[in-house]
Amino acid sequence: MKHLPGITLIAVVLALSATFAIPIPAQETGNLSTLRQEALDLTNSARADAGLSELTPSDVLDQAAQDHAADMLAREYHDHVSPDGVTPFDRFIAAGGSSWALSGENIATCSGCIVPPDIDRVLAFQKGWMQSPGHRENILSDGFDSFGFGIIGEGSAVYAVQTFSGPGSDATNGGDPQPLTGEAARALALEHVNEGRATLDLALLEASDALDTVAERVLESLAADPNALPEDVFGLLPEGSNGWTSLALQIASLGGSGANLTENKVTTIVSDWASVHEGGQLFGGTSASHFGFAGNADGDGRISAVAVFAGRH
Repeated sequence: MKHLPGITLIAVVLALSATFAIPIPAQETGNLSTLRQEALDLTNSARADAGLSELTPSDVLDQAAQDHAADMLAREYHDHVSPDGVTPFDRFIAAGGSSWALSGENIATCSGCIVPPDIDRVLAFQKGWMQSPGHRENILSDGFDSFGFGIIGEGSAVYAVQTFSGPGSDATNGGDPQPLTGEAARALALEHVNEGRATLDLALLEASDALDTVAERVLESLAADPNALPEDVFGLLPEGSNGWTSLALQIASLGGSGANLTENKVTTIVSDWASVHEGGQLFGGTSASHFGFAGNADGDGRISAVAVFAGRH
């Protein structure tokens, strides 16, 4: 470089810069409808081998499953409970599920996997779930009748979720799982109530058609509004039924308890009434001489029952 008087020469080196687009992996589901069908087919095949009924696909369960898979991927965790405390049942309800139904969830993840996920990945997850006792129990539960599936990947990570729901098992806690007629349910409830009264040296109650009618009408009222008890219970007595001096109600609702009113459900309900009595009013107390009962199952897992204890002249 030459130096000239009064002149300073500056060599400027220009650094050329270029902007390069660095690819950012995107969340991918693959052919979600195909993968969901494969997941359902694999599950139903396992259930058929175990002599169980098929599960049916559910939009509610698909939504709950996909949302959880996507959330685990986005926030990089692998758990049934999200970092902010949202549980599988919370997700099921948020997606539109029934609060009385039984629900379940299986989750799985892998790293170094092909994205988008494919049928082979669904098959691998299914094999893993079937080899794990807890996950296998969900897949082979006779209390579930509906199924959902979600799967998503990014980079080389894949997350999958199976979701289940149903009314629960009619055979829970043993007993005959066969549905009871209304007459059989009333007779069984009265039998258990009188067994309880006998241990307290209380007189045995008699069945009453009129009180059965009251119980049925209360049950119908609660079906319309679960939080509203009839204000005038005496007004529910059938026409011509007179002479009653006292009427007391006991009410029960069980969730995830099967699609039918069965022997063990009636037994459970009467046992629950025995555990929550107040003072000397257990099973109607000394003022009761007659008994009425009504129970039903709404098919989504809710079993409801009403007992009426009454005295008369």
